[in-house]
Amino acid sequence: MSPVFRKEQRHLTTEERQQINAIKQLAEDLHDMIDMLPPSRARDIAQVKLEESVMWSVQAVSNAH
Repeated sequence: MSPVFRKEQRHLTTEERQQINAIKQLAEDLHDMIDMLPPSRARDIAQVKLEESVMWSVQAVSNAH
């Protein structure tokens, strides 16, 4: 199997866990602000893209080593 697909998760350092928590907190705050906008397709897309951004950001932290 390719090294791209890890079979086991590695343990995150305290600093990495703090980075992930900070990313998620900032994203939650932004999500709440976006949620106050009038309902629209644009608002829905913004929330989905924010969720995607968090996913990739966490992936970047997790794959740092």
